[in-house]
Amino acid sequence: MRSSSYKYLCLLNSSISTPLYFTFFLLHLTILVTGDSPQPYLPLDNIALNCGSSSEKYVNDTNWTADINSKVALQDSGSIQSTVHDQASTNPVPYHTARVSCSKFTYKFPVTTPGPKFVRLHFYPASYPGFNRSKASFSVTTGRYTLLSNFSGVHYTETHGARGYAREFILNVEDERKNLSITFTPSPHVADAYAFINGIEIVSMPTNLYYTAGGMKDFNKEFNSDPLQKETALEMMYRVNVGGAEITPPDDTGMFRMWLSDIDYLTDARPSAYQYNDTIQLQYNNDTRYAAPDELYRTARTMGPDAINAEYNLTWEFPVHSTSTYFVRLHFCQFIPIVLKKGDMISKIYIANQTAELNADIIDWAGGNGVPIYKDYPVMMHAGGIEEFQNLSIALHPSPNTFSFDDAMLNGIEIFKFRKRDHLSGTNPGAYQDSPTSTTPPCATSSKPKLVVDYILGLQFHFIVILFCYWFS
Repeated sequence: MRSSSYKYLCLLNSSISTPLYFTFFLLHLTILVTGDSPQPYLPLDNIALNCGSSSEKYVNDTNWTADINSKVALQDSGSIQSTVHDQASTNPVPYHTARVSCSKFTYKFPVTTPGPKFVRLHFYPASYPGFNRSKASFSVTTGRYTLLSNFSGVHYTETHGARGYAREFILNVEDERKNLSITFTPSPHVADAYAFINGIEIVSMPTNLYYTAGGMKDFNKEFNSDPLQKETALEMMYRVNVGGAEITPPDDTGMFRMWLSDIDYLTDARPSAYQYNDTIQLQYNNDTRYAAPDELYRTARTMGPDAINAEYNLTWEFPVHSTSTYFVRLHFCQFIPIVLKKGDMISKIYIANQTAELNADIIDWAGGNGVPIYKDYPVMMHAGGIEEFQNLSIALHPSPNTFSFDDAMLNGIEIFKFRKRDHLSGTNPGAYQDSPTSTTPPCATSSKPKLVVDYILGLQFHFIVILFCYWFS
């Protein structure tokens, strides 16, 4: 049970500049509110596989099982265990060991029930003994879906620093035999190509968490308003706690999602305000109970109490692939105590430079103060000239229809890539050139084809010489 004293904090990038907000701040320090945080979701399937490891590791509330002698079936033709040499530069589990192979290999996971699952693939593109780092190139497939194609992972190290990272997918397991197979295949067009994987997570989720019963708001008229169908797969691109700190997987709602701070994605936040309310009793419904952690709905960013609000848009930008389709989920919870009724705070919402909402009223949408809610939008990013990437922007602005506060508020952002076709993966950007770590890579092909070519070329040369002598004799 939380403390019965009400706490509300508004931290401005500039000082509190209006009597209205100062009065509101003092007045609501005395409100009494009690409530419990919702219990975390208990996934039926919660598998964490430490690939290439022979022993279990328990880290951050997660039991990482070894892929040797485990219940997970490994089907391969020569994969090996490998250990990362530069261990000090990355997180310990699951990034210190890997399964590496020059040939295709498959993991088969027994799942409790069919249905939607998180699939997280953990990579650390290190220099594995005996393998040429620049030759890591492979695809990852599961069932009907190609999750990654011509993937190397090295460009992520350049942008994320020397540490491991995860690529997260959401897909529906339809196999009535309750198996989920994930296959790693070295790229056939790359000489000496190999595949590697450091860790795999399979985590169940509530059926309606993303495959919702409701539809998406089709503001750009390129889609219908149907909900996500179960044959649609998603790749998580960004998951952000707006106005708050990073939320780590153990602090999620039981599904071990990572929520980053929004600070790296803000492009216009003058002056903006951090909002925080740690004692209001949040009122969840069946759709939002596990949608995001409790902490996300207690933190937010607003434009702040300043007359300049009418002159700018509070804006975030996220680099995404051009010509791809995205699913954007915006999380809201109006917890500012003096914003109590419809019309008190109405805002405009722009997504990808198009108007998504003309009159966004959180109180009206949710039915009250302290009620979490989210809104879903499909977004098509059209070709941006010759650019492979462009920014997907999300911007807020006060609506002229607001009754009381010229402000706007947002609690969280999720962005997923989705296609109704079977291919999820995009281009693998940033070809990476690296010096070989082995003079004789284990995936090196036989020299016999080259000898045959040399022999044929030699015969052709001798034939030309004989023909030349014949004509000029």
